[in-house]
Amino acid sequence: MKHRLTFLLKIAIVAIIFLVVFNAINWQDSYSVISKDGNVISTVEGEIIGSWSGESVDFIRNNSANPITVGQQIESDGSQKIIQPGFLTYFTNLDPINFILGAICFLAFAIIANCRWWWLLRANNLNVGFLEAQRFAWIGFFFNNIVPGTTGGDIVKGVYIAQHCRTEKIQAVVTVIVDRIIGLLSLLLVGCIASIAVFDRFPVFVYAVWGLAVATIIICSLLLAKTLRSSLNIEKLIAWLPTRLRALASEIDLALLQYRSHLRGIIVWILISPLTYGIYVASFFLMDLSLEIGLSLVDYYFIVPIASIVQAVPLFPGGWGVGEAVYGTLVGKFGAITFADVPTAEQIMRTRGVVLSVLHRTHVAAWSLMGGIFLLMYRYKKI
Repeated sequence: MKHRLTFLLKIAIVAIIFLVVFNAINWQDSYSVISKDGNVISTVEGEIIGSWSGESVDFIRNNSANPITVGQQIESDGSQKIIQPGFLTYFTNLDPINFILGAICFLAFAIIANCRWWWLLRANNLNVGFLEAQRFAWIGFFFNNIVPGTTGGDIVKGVYIAQHCRTEKIQAVVTVIVDRIIGLLSLLLVGCIASIAVFDRFPVFVYAVWGLAVATIIICSLLLAKTLRSSLNIEKLIAWLPTRLRALASEIDLALLQYRSHLRGIIVWILISPLTYGIYVASFFLMDLSLEIGLSLVDYYFIVPIASIVQAVPLFPGGWGVGEAVYGTLVGKFGAITFADVPTAEQIMRTRGVVLSVLHRTHVAAWSLMGGIFLLMYRYKKI
């Protein structure tokens, strides 16, 4: 009964998020007439014919069969018409080349991220081959679209690697946890570096990222630092647990402590994250170009880490709903400043942010189908 109520609560939360997000974006093509003073004089709804991004756009008003040409240049009286494409219009004008390049960037990033997990397995002397690690990782990736959140597939990945390493199950599962922690630290490092460029525009966001980074570092230090562990009497805390939990907690703790001797390698993975996660960010930026959203690469270096962390909240499979809310909000805020002269800029850019999130998430789901193929192939192998 409790699990059912929890599930229904999650569904309700996601439904509310979807309702709020999709109620705050433009569904209908339109253009607004902006006065010299920056006020919206009127808004005309209809349908954009062809490309929406040129200086002049072909437009059919509602209840009219005759197309007109809407120029976005400033008129002699200082007024200007601003085109506001609807949600679906962005997809019809998608640039396939930039989209494909963005998809390739994501694939490259996923393979590199899987290599990091494989390194953790090898560092723990677990006999897992490179291709095996890639296969298990892609299976977990596939289940990200089924299990709530964008990290739900880690549970499945942990199950498979535990089955594979039957004599060292705890050590194998801990590699999944450590890999996720390294990923979190890497995202925070990228976000902190990018925050330098956006501090003057969004100090609150920057403080939040830095606060989360400090908290994460403190928690990691508690897990590994000898001085902090002894001051908190971690061993005594474990000893107070019930017998079954005590044994499990001790094994997990010992598995984590093994990474003390591999801190140099872990630090290297974190330090190169601006490059590795830069490929991930580039996939978003290229899809931005394919949709002609209009933000800079630096903006995405800050937006993507934040969104990636938030959408890991286990509400809905693949982070659907949460991701759209985050990208819609952040792209809307950044875009409102980028196009400060446009009164409706935040709503326009919010729509573009949701479009970007849907496009990227859909393409990620398509890539994850490889994990489904590996799952079918793996079913017939003894482990």
